[in-house]
Amino acid sequence: MSLFAMQAGLLVIMAQLGCYVPAEACRLTPIDRVFTRLGASDRIMAGESTFFVELSETSSILQHATEHSLVLMDELGRGTATFDGTAIASAVVKELAERIQCRTLFSTHYHSLVEDYSHSGAVRLGHMVCSEDPSQETITFLYKFIEGACPKSYGFNAARLADIPEEVIQKGHRKAKEFEKTTI
Repeated sequence: MSLFAMQAGLLVIMAQLGCYVPAEACRLTPIDRVFTRLGASDRIMAGESTFFVELSETSSILQHATEHSLVLMDELGRGTATFDGTAIASAVVKELAERIQCRTLFSTHYHSLVEDYSHSGAVRLGHMVCSEDPSQETITFLYKFIEGACPKSYGFNAARLADIPEEVIQKGHRKAKEFEKTTI
């Protein structure tokens, strides 16, 4: 998703500069600034963890973005515990969508966050579609963005694509089922 967000940011900048935009059509209103919170890196020499860097960049966005800004955020909260990450990501989405009201591409794997905003008038959901072969437990990424929430997680399929040993994947499946039982 971060490549999709980067592409969107570049296309907006190109369009505003009057450059050719490789698209059938492009219609947008002027953007005053493009803000990004993409990737994951620390500043170890400054004593800043990956999560601290995420939060610092997010703080700057929340302080400076306007309703005419474009904000691109990828996986906010991944550098901390799931509940903390989900809560912070949810609060940031709410701030961007409801108070600042800027255009935002916000990618997340927090399915509960998606559920929280599935009926919001200020947020539209979309996902990158893939084709699944359940008999082989494989997926093919189609690199097409469509409207709506992603119907399920494909983490184990991705693990298989990355050649994680099958024994490890099966242990993961069992652990996932345990997690599902404790959260229902």
